[in-house]
Amino acid sequence: MATKRIVPRTDADFNLFQANLLAILQPNIAIWGILPADFTTLTTSQSPWTTAFAKASNKQNRTSADVQAKDDARHAYEKTLRNFVAQWLARNPKVPDSERERMGLTVRDTKRTLAAAIALGHPTASVNFSVRLQHTIHFTDANSSNKAKPEGVHGCEIWCKIGDPMPKDATELTYLATDTRTPYIATFTGAEAGKTVHYWLRWVNNNGKPGPWSSLVSAMVVG
Repeated sequence: MATKRIVPRTDADFNLFQANLLAILQPNIAIWGILPADFTTLTTSQSPWTTAFAKASNKQNRTSADVQAKDDARHAYEKTLRNFVAQWLARNPKVPDSERERMGLTVRDTKRTLAAAIALGHPTASVNFSVRLQHTIHFTDANSSNKAKPEGVHGCEIWCKIGDPMPKDATELTYLATDTRTPYIATFTGAEAGKTVHYWLRWVNNNGKPGPWSSLVSAMVVG
């Protein structure tokens, strides 16, 4: 089955994606064993996005401040949404694959016997920060000279910490994305300009098992 990013890139597609996901999610919270408080956090983050997106979508009357407010609201909401999907939906055995498909999430192929990512080494990463408020994260396997991900690997998990000091262990990290093809583009808000972002990456195989962490790579957010 083809894989996909956790969230679409364009604002319009993202808006449809999140609305559909929450509509399916809401009546299944108890069935899937999801903490109501975590769902409330998600809907609380959704509200500013919905308002800001509607205002910025009016191209005739919107201002640059409206567009910036929309970008900031998406950044905050998308971060909350990614963390929620990683914690409650991606590997939750109570969530049927058919419902993951309806929500637009990746369904892992459990019919194949795949090598564990732990045996395949770890990714190595580099970050291009030449574009304002954007990091382009390139990743390859440490044991290979080409850009192809190792056999049996679904994608590369990208975790980060924004701001110093650099993280000492994984508990300080925030999940950013699982990308199936290099590079991954991370975007930031103006409030994060000048801060250093620290990244740890690891391969995840098609059975959802992660491999070892990469070496830390850091880059400043250019404002």
